[in-house]
Amino acid sequence: MSGVLAPAAPLVIDDMATAFGLSSMPVREAVKRLVAEGLVEELPRRAHRVAPLTTRTALDLLEVMETLMVRAYELGVPALDQAQIAEMQHQLDAAAACAADGDVIGALAGIHAMHSVVYAATGNPEFERALGAIGPRFDRVLHLWYTDSITQVGGSYRRDLIDALERREPDEAVEIMRAAWRQFRGVVAARDDA
Repeated sequence: MSGVLAPAAPLVIDDMATAFGLSSMPVREAVKRLVAEGLVEELPRRAHRVAPLTTRTALDLLEVMETLMVRAYELGVPALDQAQIAEMQHQLDAAAACAADGDVIGALAGIHAMHSVVYAATGNPEFERALGAIGPRFDRVLHLWYTDSITQVGGSYRRDLIDALERREPDEAVEIMRAAWRQFRGVVAARDDA
């Protein structure tokens, strides 16, 4: 996810097991999970590689993520109460603290926890399941190509979103989410795969 292993880099289970001081069985199981999450590809003859990442594959992923996330906001934001908005603020503050400490993974966890409040407010658990299933691939795109959205979480669109929620402006909050997605898509679309 972090790019330490480049997209399309080969993964040799025995080599990874040796590097981590493990038997090959737990590494094989971990690789199976990464295949299921779409972060690793299984090739012929039981070979594996880090899943390639191109502008097209990223934009395809973003299209699905955006559709689900914006719809969750359209349904969930009007149902939020003050305690839930406060929880979103708390999670955003936690994400910002992690980002300030250089903990990108912790910052991502806080960002996800903030959005999860809205998903829960929809009353439809399928949003959390569906978004959680594609979340690791989305995080990879964020981490590799839009790191500023994570490291500068404290001053991002998310603060404006919380402010709109606190003012009881649900339509504005949803529009802030849509605008953030337009910006993100623009950043990814402008990438040169070379």
